[in-house]
Amino acid sequence: MTDECTNSTGQRTWVVATCGALVLAAVGDAGPEIVESRGLLAGHDGPGPLIYLGVAVLLAAVRWRFVPLVAVAMSVLFLVGGFADAAFRSRLTGPVGAGFAGGWLQMLSFGAAIVCGTAAVRRQTTRRRPQPVRGDW
Repeated sequence: MTDECTNSTGQRTWVVATCGALVLAAVGDAGPEIVESRGLLAGHDGPGPLIYLGVAVLLAAVRWRFVPLVAVAMSVLFLVGGFADAAFRSRLTGPVGAGFAGGWLQMLSFGAAIVCGTAAVRRQTTRRRPQPVRGDW
């Protein structure tokens, strides 16, 4: 008997790793504001962390083989957008503190989500190749 959450190629492991990276990106985005305001509700600055968590839930709930590409595309867009924004770049190069650590956690998590999401799709597509039948030339 096999568990449907696991397979021989480890594709589900890459999906779980992608979800973990998106959760860390949400922590990196919302964490500095929460620390600064000393409260969970007062420190929220935008929909970014909710988007990351929503994509992580989608990734965990839907078992279609190309769903990890949603996380990859979202991560690429937020990564490029983060590096394109001058205010965010100054947060990455500014003084060491919660904003500095949160910014780098967010960017590194997006990079991990890109790598893990791509690996999840690649592992799934390589598993789908039909194997030749012995004696079938």
